[in-house]
Amino acid sequence: MEEWYKLDHAGKLFPAVAGRENSSTYRLSMMLTSDVKPPVLQQALDSVMKRFPLLNVELRNGLFWKFLREKETRLMVEPESTYPCAPAALSTEGGSLVRVLYHGNKISVEIFHALTDGGGALEFLKTLVFQYLYLLGENVEDKEGLILPPASFARYAEAQDSFKAHYTSATADSRMPEALQIPGTRFSPYGHNVIHGVIHASRLNGAAKQKGVTLTAYLTAILIMAVYETTLPFNNDNRPIVISMPVNLRKIFPSSSLRNFFAVINIGVQMKKGMTLDEVQGIVHAQMKEKTTKSYLTQAMAGSMKYEKNLLSRFTPLKLKDLAIRYGFDHYGEEAKTLTLTNLGRVDIPASMAAHIESMETTMYPTAKSPMNCAVSSINDQLTITFARNIVESDVIGHFFRQLASLSGLDIRIVSNDWGMGA
Repeated sequence: MEEWYKLDHAGKLFPAVAGRENSSTYRLSMMLTSDVKPPVLQQALDSVMKRFPLLNVELRNGLFWKFLREKETRLMVEPESTYPCAPAALSTEGGSLVRVLYHGNKISVEIFHALTDGGGALEFLKTLVFQYLYLLGENVEDKEGLILPPASFARYAEAQDSFKAHYTSATADSRMPEALQIPGTRFSPYGHNVIHGVIHASRLNGAAKQKGVTLTAYLTAILIMAVYETTLPFNNDNRPIVISMPVNLRKIFPSSSLRNFFAVINIGVQMKKGMTLDEVQGIVHAQMKEKTTKSYLTQAMAGSMKYEKNLLSRFTPLKLKDLAIRYGFDHYGEEAKTLTLTNLGRVDIPASMAAHIESMETTMYPTAKSPMNCAVSSINDQLTITFARNIVESDVIGHFFRQLASLSGLDIRIVSNDWGMGA
């Protein structure tokens, strides 16, 4: 008998807003020390999917909400054939919401955001790569307890909608003012250009500590300055530059859920002529400190769940509900931010596995109103900063990396998929 699952609270947003210019599909990748062997990767995937049944599903329509239904077909590994974070097959019968891709020495998972967030996807990728190495005959073992074993699935705890488990009716913040939107020319044909900057992680952390701020605050301040200095001629209304940040709520509220469990905070700076990077860092640091407290995040959860908890909305037909969600996303979500920066943090893996991993990449899909987004992750002391964009102009990205190299004194290795860059 087929299993079916309700979408979690955050997961209900993404099917309503997904489209060509907002795929709602992100990517996590690991680069190995040798080229991937597809048959072994498929064998590893077959084994691992038994541990992650919530990823082998298709999206179906109900009367009031969409839901997830177990797929009858197995998930197959594929060679990379298009740009990163391309839209998932939402409307296709049997269409997959997860892709497992390989290219050279890279293993990537692309996941439609309705299924899980970066925390859940990371556990899947770690387990998949560990199992791949094991089947390849490498001497890997998980003495540290950092891998979810394929043999078991803690159905209740890992399938829990932790938003509902930790919901309170706390008062939420009011709507934020409209933020600066980065102008640009869409790629034609449409696609995503991805630029990775690889840098020494511990040394970069040291540079941030010298400034008395976290690594995320350090990078965010440099990014705000890059946006300000490259968009100054277009920001006639002097709109604030707002960086949207997903926060992993598992670090604040007890949860072992492998579904979505995150909140979004907005870090905004109203720039003034002559403002220094140190001033911007101070503002960013203070806002991040305030907005990552348990009390603030409780309010953020309450605000995001307000519509879902409304009795009338529960019985609104799905089509009308989708229209309302899209309107709210466009006018209260997208217009309130300039771009997203997500930091997956340091990825810990067993020492025996680390010997086979070179680096890691996290790619966050751009949207219509946030035409470039940024994602950060590190492994084996290699930190990768990834920009994905759907516009030709790359001034912000170039300025950011030049400033980062100058301020930190560190070398940055730049890698790109060169989408839209001609021959």
